[in-house]
Amino acid sequence: MPRISLVLAFASLLAAAEFAPAQVNFNQIAINSGDTASTGIAVGDFDNDGILDFITINTSTLSFYKGLGGGNYANPVNQPITANLGQVMAADFNRDGNLDLAAVPTNGATGGLNIFLGNGDGTFRAGTYIALPGTQHFLTLADFNGDHLPDIAVSDVQGTQVYVGNGDGTFKLASSLDVGGWQVVSGDFNSDGHQDIVASNLGDQVALYLGNGDGTFAPGVVQTVSDLQWMAVGDFYNDRIQSLLVLAGNYTPPNFSEWIVPVRYTNGQLVVGTITTLAQSIGDPYQAIAAGDLDGDFKDDAYIVGGGFNTGAIAVYVLGNGDGTFQGPFQGLYWGDLQADVLIRDLNGDSRHDVAIPFTSIFDDVGGMDAVINTSAAVNCPLASASITSATLSKALTVNICAPYRGEIVGQTFTFKGSGQAFNGVAKRMELWIDGKKVAENLEDQLKATVSLTRGNHVASFVVVNTFDEYTSKTVNFTAQY
Repeated sequence: MPRISLVLAFASLLAAAEFAPAQVNFNQIAINSGDTASTGIAVGDFDNDGILDFITINTSTLSFYKGLGGGNYANPVNQPITANLGQVMAADFNRDGNLDLAAVPTNGATGGLNIFLGNGDGTFRAGTYIALPGTQHFLTLADFNGDHLPDIAVSDVQGTQVYVGNGDGTFKLASSLDVGGWQVVSGDFNSDGHQDIVASNLGDQVALYLGNGDGTFAPGVVQTVSDLQWMAVGDFYNDRIQSLLVLAGNYTPPNFSEWIVPVRYTNGQLVVGTITTLAQSIGDPYQAIAAGDLDGDFKDDAYIVGGGFNTGAIAVYVLGNGDGTFQGPFQGLYWGDLQADVLIRDLNGDSRHDVAIPFTSIFDDVGGMDAVINTSAAVNCPLASASITSATLSKALTVNICAPYRGEIVGQTFTFKGSGQAFNGVAKRMELWIDGKKVAENLEDQLKATVSLTRGNHVASFVVVNTFDEYTSKTVNFTAQY
């Protein structure tokens, strides 16, 4: 049987002496793919039923794990693909209302950028292929030229290439950036409304390329971050501006010494912040990091995974203080012997942020997916459905307003609560507007804001923005009376 269904309270006897008591509780569901290794993972509604599903990229197959609701998933349906692909991301590249995939070769393998076009039922067909040089390849998705279509930046041995989408599943080269060869991420790091790129190489260089909004970029702002391994993007300073959290470390036999450090753009420079040391078992490194609000306090946290032959899989998480510093590390949940990728997203719509990880059991010669479901964070506002029910050129974005309800009479101050859900990419920002004026925003799929109000009738608008800067809103009328 390919399925391993686990419900585990958050605890670890193996690492009880090394980590502080857990601050977030999780349950875990791990499912074998049926293939020998899983190196990449994507989450989305791949069969258009309003429930998030999983995709893993395995040694020579692609696995579709249908979401059943409530954090449960069906056994995988596999299809053959090009061997030795690694990182994978999902978006609707050809605007047919079905989620597609972009995947690049795994670290150490040759090949190219592969586009797999979704059929709307969890299966995919081969699309565009772009040859890539070298053996280190990473990708990121954003709208780099302002047309609200998914674009792709790919890091390779020659630098970072930016391909803008034509909206039909094909792409054209728009820019070539000089730093690349290791991980690449995207975000708005100077808060000008244009998407930027941060690229890295194996020489400890991190380069920020500020976007001009037309697919071109300013010259790179370079910083050295010693022993860089992986990067995550989040609002680590709680200033509504995206910054980096870098996982770094070095190996001195028989130990790995590893840490995380925030990096933000300010006054024209990339500035390195306070280091947080990660407690580490002997033998294998942490390899990947993802950012998101795990404990529901609206401050970005991080989940960190890795492992290998010596220790098996390893995982920790840290909780952000909102000033670039972190609490922890706390012991995380893991499965298998190696976890080489990780993402954070609300998988079951309860407004708590969960963790998705591809795993490889080296000694059992099998891979799969690991869903780590958050069970203890504060609940703000459950997500609304964002399914595509028929082929359409528009991308589904939905807003759910939990407070106030329509016609509610509130006091002089009131706490507004809402959530946003995206079909294409993720809900990356929520805004609150009252009577046509923006009064609050948050860089995730949840919004909670306490606002002072004048007496009388008002209109509150909750706006959600997705990865590709598409947006929608929902309004509610209420009255302030005191």
